[in-house]
Amino acid sequence: MTEVESRRITTLLVAAYPAWKPSETTMQLYERLLTPLDARLVEEAVLRIIRTPREFAPSVGSICHEAARLTLARGEVEVSAEEAWAEVAAAVRSHGFYRQPRFTNAALARTVAAMNWAELCTNSNVEATRAHFFRLFEAFQQRAIVRRVEELSRAVPAELGQEIRPSSLPINQRRERASATSRMQGEF
Repeated sequence: MTEVESRRITTLLVAAYPAWKPSETTMQLYERLLTPLDARLVEEAVLRIIRTPREFAPSVGSICHEAARLTLARGEVEVSAEEAWAEVAAAVRSHGFYRQPRFTNAALARTVAAMNWAELCTNSNVEATRAHFFRLFEAFQQRAIVRRVEELSRAVPAELGQEIRPSSLPINQRRERASATSRMQGEF
C-alpha cells in the first residue's frame, strides 16, 4: 500500500466516525501499521467494520484482524461453528464410523482430527460433544486468524523503530489536505 492509499483509508475512518478526533501521531501510527498490507484488502476490511453497529473507530489491530479473516475466507468456505457442526453431523450420517470424510474448511478438519472421527461417530453424549466441538472450532479459527495477521504484517517491525513525529500542520489541515488528495484522485 502506498502512503496516499493509507492516508485515504485513515481519512475514510475519520469520515465514518465523526466523534473520533485522532492526533497527528495516531494518524501516522495507523498509516504506518496499515502500509505493509494490500490496499484493497484493508479498504474492504475497513468498510466491513464501518457497516457494523459500532460507536467508536476500530483499532489498527481490529482492522488487521478483519483483513486476515477476509484473506482466510477467500481460500475456503467461511462457516460458523453451528454450520460446521451441521456439516459434521451430516458426514456422520452419510459416511459412518469407517469412512472419514474430507472437509474443505481447515479449522473444521483440524477440529474433527483433534476430537477423533471415531469418537464423534460413537459418542452418546451429543450435547457435551457439540459444546466441546464449538470451543475447539472457534479456537482453531482464532489461531488461524492470528497467524494470518502475523504473516500480513511481517514488514511492520523494521519500520516501527523509526520515530513517529508530529507534523507541523494541525490535524484539521492535514485532514483537509488528505481529503483534497483523495478528491483529486477521483476516489471517495
